[in-house]
Amino acid sequence: MLKAIEADLAEAIEKAKNSGKPRNFKQSIELIINIKDIDLKRPENRIYEVIELPHGRGDKPSKICVIAGPALANEAKKIPEVDRVIERDELEALTGNKRLAKKLASEYDFFLVDPALMGLAARALGAALGGRGKRPQPIPKGVNLAELAKSLKKSVAINVRKTPQAMCLIGTEDMDSKQLAENAAVVISKIVDRLEKRFRNVRSIYVKKTMGEPVKVELAE
Repeated sequence: MLKAIEADLAEAIEKAKNSGKPRNFKQSIELIINIKDIDLKRPENRIYEVIELPHGRGDKPSKICVIAGPALANEAKKIPEVDRVIERDELEALTGNKRLAKKLASEYDFFLVDPALMGLAARALGAALGGRGKRPQPIPKGVNLAELAKSLKKSVAINVRKTPQAMCLIGTEDMDSKQLAENAAVVISKIVDRLEKRFRNVRSIYVKKTMGEPVKVELAE
């Protein structure tokens, strides 16, 4: 079905691009998936997915923060895709500082954490990240950190926890509509795979510009 709706996605994206007044900044193109017949009070029905977009995020790549001990921190500082490195002393200083924790949580999209610091990171940033639908991610042992950061630069995080709706950026308005449609199709596929009744749990799909009106994507029955 996804291949069948890519043309419909591209058509809706074109309409979204042409909607609203011109702005003096580059707007994002956003995807909204409304879900039905799902009980989010049951933890197994909640969805958290990190999804790499095949054509990336356009001029709005993810911002990545690495929280690590000396060895991993030194490695992270050499990786161009890593935007911020926080070491133990700075992390300890953040504990209890809600204002700074909220500022960090809003500034970065992904928080990669040295497993040895996961407990401390949860205490320092857990509440601030949770309030924004984000979470600290442990750095897997032996992972190529540079490759992981490169992948996350092109990724979005979907968090369906309290409201039956999945929302994310799929690129920017200057990107080709077909590429944006392919990005959207990958996200839809990942979400549908997590739903018990697959497309029968999808109420509707919309695309929109940051400041534009939502445009409905017509789904085949």
